[in-house]
Amino acid sequence: MQNFDILSNPTNCVTMSSLRNKLAANDCKTVLPFLCITENIVLVKEKRSWEEAFEHCRSLGSSSDSNPHFNLLSVQPGNEHTYMTEEITEADTDEVWTALHFLGDEWLWINGADMLYTDLPQCPSRRQHCGALLKNNTGTLEARDCSERKNFLCYSYNP
Repeated sequence: MQNFDILSNPTNCVTMSSLRNKLAANDCKTVLPFLCITENIVLVKEKRSWEEAFEHCRSLGSSSDSNPHFNLLSVQPGNEHTYMTEEITEADTDEVWTALHFLGDEWLWINGADMLYTDLPQCPSRRQHCGALLKNNTGTLEARDCSERKNFLCYSYNP
């Protein structure tokens, strides 16, 4: 691994390639997407469709059983919902993707968590089958077109 002496050259910042997991020196003025890690929650400030967000979260994990795995985040009503809206204030989009998806004839969390929200549409339009968390805490999630491009929340867990 290459050593980086940032103090001797303040125009260099360290970046990590998400494709190759390699560190590199870059000019600090270069604007790049980044991750904000809070506890085991990751706010990904890249605009992606719901499916792309799902795949990105999954790609953050390791194939090793001893390392954490990642998935899109599920959120429950109440204090947890309020906490998550506070965590997404730095998002570049007004809404962020969650793990909520309409499959068959019901809303489900892709990680199998209990579905406690009762105010989602029982029969959403054909394209609005994905759930987003709004930055302005309304206390609920919104059904959105899965192809819309939004920031998203991933969380780490050990299987």
